[in-house]
Amino acid sequence: MSEHRIHTYTAAENGSLVNSYLLEADEGVVLIDANLLMSDVRALAARITALRKPLLAVFVTHAHPDHFNGLPLLAGDDVPVYAAAEVADTIARIADAKRDQWQPVYGDEWPDRHRVPDRRLSEGAVVEIGGMRLTPHDVGAAESHADSYLTLDDRAFMGDLAFHGTHPYTADGHTSRWLTALDALTGALDGFTLYPGHGAPGDEGMLADQRRYLMMYRATVQRLAAGAPALTDPQRAELIDVMTRFLPGAPLTWMIGLGADAVAAELGAELTQAVPA
Repeated sequence: MSEHRIHTYTAAENGSLVNSYLLEADEGVVLIDANLLMSDVRALAARITALRKPLLAVFVTHAHPDHFNGLPLLAGDDVPVYAAAEVADTIARIADAKRDQWQPVYGDEWPDRHRVPDRRLSEGAVVEIGGMRLTPHDVGAAESHADSYLTLDDRAFMGDLAFHGTHPYTADGHTSRWLTALDALTGALDGFTLYPGHGAPGDEGMLADQRRYLMMYRATVQRLAAGAPALTDPQRAELIDVMTRFLPGAPLTWMIGLGADAVAAELGAELTQAVPA
C-alpha cells in the first residue's frame, strides 16, 4: 500500500467554506469534491499542480454545486470522475437549473458548463487508485437529494452529512431522512477521523452535534410555522436568531433562513401523513 498524505483546500466564506481534499500518493493525486466558485477552483488547480503529480481521479460525494462545479476545469474530459450512481443521476438532473438560479448571483464565478461523473459506483465497491483503496457508501437523500461518503483506512470523507462548526444547508428538505442517516452512521464510524465538507476534521461526535442541530432547527420551524408550508419574514428572523444563539459565532448564517420554507413544507407533509384519513 502506498503512503498517502491528505491536503485540504478550503474556500472563502463567499464560496461556502467548502473543503476539497487532495489525497497524495506516490503515483499521483486523488481529489475528493471539486469546489464551487471559479476563483477557488483555479486556486485548487494550482494546489494540484504544485504537488507535481498527475491527477488520477476525482470523487464527488453528493449532488450540490459546491462539490461538483469545478469538475470541467479540474478533470477536463479525460480524468475519471467517480460518484454513487444516484449522485451522478442527480447532478445530471439539477446542474442546469442550479446554474440558472445562481449564475445571475455569482456571474463569472459560476462555471458555464458542468460534468456529470462517468464512473458510477455501486454500494460497497472498492476503488483502487494510486495504491489507495477507497470505498463508497451510498446514503440516498439526506443533506442533498443524493448523498454518499468515502472511507479510506480509518478516515471517512463525509461530504455534507455532518457539518462541523458551521450552519448547515437544509434547503433540499430531507431533514427527517438526514436524521435517519445520522442514526445509521452512529457507531459505524467509531474510531474514524471524519473529514467534513465544511469545517475541520473531527470524530464521531460530529454526527451527534449535527443531529442536535437538526432537531433544534426542526422544532423551531415547527413551532413557528404551525403547519404552514412557509415562514413569514418575522418568523424567519426569529428562526435565524434562535439558531445563531444555538451555534454562537458559527459562519454561514445565511443558510439558516435559506432552508426555512423547505423544512416547513417537509414538516407540514409529515403532519398530514400522520393524520388518519
